[in-house]
Amino acid sequence: MENAIKWDIDVSILTNRFIMREVGRVLTYAFLFTVLIISLIMFPSLIDGSLLITDANNSGLGYFFIMISLLFLFTAVFILVYYGNSYMLSYIVDEKGVWTLTRMAQKSRNRIANILLIFMGLLSRSPSATGIGMMAAGRQDQSLKWKNVKKALFYPKYNTIVLKGRYGEKSIIFCTQNKYDHVASFVKSHCKVTITASN
Repeated sequence: MENAIKWDIDVSILTNRFIMREVGRVLTYAFLFTVLIISLIMFPSLIDGSLLITDANNSGLGYFFIMISLLFLFTAVFILVYYGNSYMLSYIVDEKGVWTLTRMAQKSRNRIANILLIFMGLLSRSPSATGIGMMAAGRQDQSLKWKNVKKALFYPKYNTIVLKGRYGEKSIIFCTQNKYDHVASFVKSHCKVTITASN
């Protein structure tokens, strides 16, 4: 690839504000979807005025919030223990666009985690868990063409660049300290709208 910039980087997960923001967004959508389903199930109780009055409803809501809390805790422990709070990526930035590639060692770990998630989803008869596992298995690499980039946000303090495309497309470029200036200059030459963040 002509004029391509390539580098490898190990990105922390739980301590990275950009990754945690994306994880938080996904978990928020999942939480709101779950609340919607539970609300629809409990709608008859709301109509007859028995919502939160019966012991069954109270214990059901309590169980729900306990399970959500345990899910967050289990996720954090799993990331620390299994992934070592690190995600191994490779980047290629060239005249066509940006390629974010999961390195082979990371793909092997992800493959095992995705198989476990699909298996657990099948055992618990949870289509959402099974679906997440299957989707994650098929999306380990990502690319974004320059022609689809609408805006580039630069975070020099964090050696990070966020590219926003159309229809929710997004690519987060995590740079090593010695690559950031070179990559930032290259990105600016290929994007019409560029913004440097103050924090």
